[in-house]
Amino acid sequence: MAFLGFAALRFENLTLPLRPTLALWFLAGVLYTNLFEYWVHRFPMHRGLPLLRHVRSNHIEHHRVFHGENFRTTNPSDLAHISGRFWIFPVLLAIHYVLVTAFLPIDAALVLLSACFFHYLAFEISHWLTHVEDNAVDRVLSGIPVVASIRAYQIEHHRIHHQTPIAAFNFNPPYLGDTLFRWTTARPVTDAARVLARPRLARPAILYGTALVLGVVAIGIAAIAHTRPASGAPVPRAKS
Repeated sequence: MAFLGFAALRFENLTLPLRPTLALWFLAGVLYTNLFEYWVHRFPMHRGLPLLRHVRSNHIEHHRVFHGENFRTTNPSDLAHISGRFWIFPVLLAIHYVLVTAFLPIDAALVLLSACFFHYLAFEISHWLTHVEDNAVDRVLSGIPVVASIRAYQIEHHRIHHQTPIAAFNFNPPYLGDTLFRWTTARPVTDAARVLARPRLARPAILYGTALVLGVVAIGIAAIAHTRPASGAPVPRAKS
């Protein structure tokens, strides 16, 4: 509802033409949100920042509840500590809306923000399911090739974070923050390193590196495309 509300503010200016540059802006939004997810989790949630100490305290409580054998549970009192506060996404969206629309055309801005929205939605849903033991969705996903492996890695990656809070800050694929800044503050415990090294859950570094390069290229191409005059648009003549 928050996303639709902000989109409606400039609805009359939207054209959303089928241009490759909009797809590139969507990709850029996904990659940006993945890095933003890493930063928020590692710093405000784990180290704390001025004026955001309640974010850290809430996250510490999440770690206290979901720890050790209680990483996955069906206890209703525990499940109340999974989801983020209802106001977090609207506040973050408002800040990003102001900044992004100040520098980008409204079409590109909303496509980028829609990627952020879908990324956050995927995080909330999959994070909830990760802590709910023996849920129906994961039972279905476990029978789908490729998807089952991706989901198994996601669960194990997050389990490592709850065992070793200095590691595995990303939750959603492609884990760009963890790939770029992996173990910069301290090494994970031996058990965590051994789990990450399992062949079944091996991290395809080439894929993530390629995704990062594509993200940079996407931003560059889209920026160049928006600085050029539209095709067929009249070019102002110089006065003689």
